[in-house]
Amino acid sequence: MAAVIAVEHTLLWPGEVAAALLAWTRDVIPGTTTQLLPQCSCLGCSWEPDPRGEVERMLTALPRWAKPYLYSLVLPIDRSFLARTSPDPRASPDWPWWRQRRRPNFWDDTG
Repeated sequence: MAAVIAVEHTLLWPGEVAAALLAWTRDVIPGTTTQLLPQCSCLGCSWEPDPRGEVERMLTALPRWAKPYLYSLVLPIDRSFLARTSPDPRASPDWPWWRQRRRPNFWDDTG
């Protein structure tokens, strides 16, 4: 926890890690999967354009010894996301893993 606080006071702003975790949780929990595609640049698609990307940025900012603590908080959210999504055959392999996933009704070709 001390490493998170230290990073927030040097590379980030205080509370930014908690805000990123909250954004990722809100993006994954049931009832929030009606957003537009993550790469959409429209205002209002999401209050956080890439919540998992923000979490990843936090993970890379931490020293190696402190990453397991934050990752232990992120892992249950990631697992929930994986359980609620499926591989997107249209996704680029260059995209991060969370953008290679398809949310229910995201690629509905009927309309």
